[in-house]
Amino acid sequence: MMVNVQLLGYLARYSPAGKEIFTQELDPEATIGRLLEKIGFPPDVEKMVLVNGHQSNEATRLTDGDEVFIFSPAAGG
Repeated sequence: MMVNVQLLGYLARYSPAGKEIFTQELDPEATIGRLLEKIGFPPDVEKMVLVNGHQSNEATRLTDGDEVFIFSPAAGG
């Protein structure tokens, strides 16, 4: 299956395609966690993940054509 991935801001440096937006091929039973492993995203980097506009976690299952946005959490006070 294929998913569309967007690494926002400084997280784009972790893109295996060398650009902010790319398409990634995954196994049919893939999760966010598997996607992050496959693209080599460092596990210790803070991130928020949205799948099709909904907040997700590493156990979230992906389906063909999903839109995955990975970005740095906002900080403030």
